[in-house]
Amino acid sequence: MFKPLEGVKVIDLTYFVAGPGAARILADWGADVIKVEPSFGDPGRGTGATMSCPIVKDCNPFYTAYNANKRGLSLNLKSEEGKAILDKLLETADVFVSSYRTGALKRLGLDYGTLSQKHPHLIWAQINGFGDFGPAKDNAGFDTVAFWARSGAMIDITEKETSPVNPLIGFGDATTSCSLSGGICAALYQKAKTGKGCKVMVSLFSQAIWSESAGMVSTQYGDEYPKTRKNPGSPVMDTFKSSDDKWFYMSILEPDRYNNALFKELGREDLVDHPDYSTASASKAHSAELVEILSAEFAKHTMDDIAAMFARADIAYDRVQHIKEVLDDPQALENMYIVPMANRDGTITKQPATPIRFATAEPTCIEDIAPTMDRQAPLVGEHSAEILKEYGYSDEEIQKFLDDKVIYIDKL
Repeated sequence: MFKPLEGVKVIDLTYFVAGPGAARILADWGADVIKVEPSFGDPGRGTGATMSCPIVKDCNPFYTAYNANKRGLSLNLKSEEGKAILDKLLETADVFVSSYRTGALKRLGLDYGTLSQKHPHLIWAQINGFGDFGPAKDNAGFDTVAFWARSGAMIDITEKETSPVNPLIGFGDATTSCSLSGGICAALYQKAKTGKGCKVMVSLFSQAIWSESAGMVSTQYGDEYPKTRKNPGSPVMDTFKSSDDKWFYMSILEPDRYNNALFKELGREDLVDHPDYSTASASKAHSAELVEILSAEFAKHTMDDIAAMFARADIAYDRVQHIKEVLDDPQALENMYIVPMANRDGTITKQPATPIRFATAEPTCIEDIAPTMDRQAPLVGEHSAEILKEYGYSDEEIQKFLDDKVIYIDKL
C-alpha cells in the first residue's frame, strides 16, 4: 500500500484517545510514530475495562485501536537524562504531538514557545478540551465533557423529552483526531516548502461545534432541537418501522421530486400531488400528519418489500443497525473497514481501520489501498532499547538508563 508519510518521524506524547488516535492515523499513513510514556504507562491502557474489554498486557484491544502501528519508548521526563533523550529525538523529528495540558507541557519545557525556539523545524501539535483562550482554557476536557456536554450534542441529538444521551466513549475523540491529523499534514506541506515548523491546534469543543454546523446556523432562524421522530423537521427524513419490526431511516432531500414516487410505491395514489404532502414546504407544514400516515403504511410491509420500493423509486435509505451488527456488515468487511487482528495471546479482535485510503493508480483489489495494522499497540517502553540504539546510545548507556529508572521496558 502507498504510504505518503513514509520518512516522517513523529514523537507522540499523548494519552487516552484523541491524541493517540491522531498519531495512529499518521502511523497508518507511513510515519514512524514513537509513543513516549512514563513507566506506569498511558492511563488509556485501562480505559477498555469500563466497556468490558480485557486490559491485560497480551490482550488490550481498546488500547490497540488508537495505538497500533507505533513503537514504544518509556522515559522518566522528571529526570534530566530523560529530558535530554527526548530532546535528542526532537532534534530530528518532524512532528511533536501531545494531548497534555499546556501547563504540564510548560513545566516539562515542552510548550510551543520553548520548543519552537530550540527546534524551529518542528511541527508542534496539540489536542485540548476547550481551546487556548477563554475562561475554560485550562479545564480538563474529555470528549464526554467538551465535545458532547458543552456543545449541546448530548441533549439535542436525543428524542425530545428524554434524558441526555449517554455517548459512546471516544466518539468525539476520534473525529477530533481526524482533524488534527489533517492539520499536521497541512503543516508538513508548509515545512516542505519553507523548512519551518508551526503550531497546530484543535480542541474537542471546536470539533463539536464544527460537527454541528447545520444546527449552529439553523437554530438562529427558528429551527429547534431536540426533535421528535413524531414531528421531525422533515417527515420524509425520519425513522420508520417495518411489519417485521425493523427500523430504517429514509432520507428524501428533494420532496418535490420524490414524494409522489414514494406515495405511488406505497399504493397511496390519493396522496399524489396532494397540496398538503407533495412539496417540501407543504409536507414540512404538515409534518406530524404525514409521519403518522407513512408510519401506518410502512407497518404494512416487510423490510425487504420496503427496500425494493426504495430501490425502484431511487430513494436513499438504510436499516438502522446496532454497532455489533456492523462487525459483520458485508460492506464494511469487503472494504476492509473492519479487519481481524490477532492479539498477543492469539485471540482475534475485529478492529476498525482508519478511514482514509491512498493510491497512485487505480486499485485492482481492496488490499491495494486498505491500511494495514502491522503491529499491536506497544507495551510500555517495548522498543526503548531499539529506539535509543538508533539515536547512537550504546548498550552500556542503555543499561545504565534502565538501572537509574530513566527508561523502562515492559515485557510479557
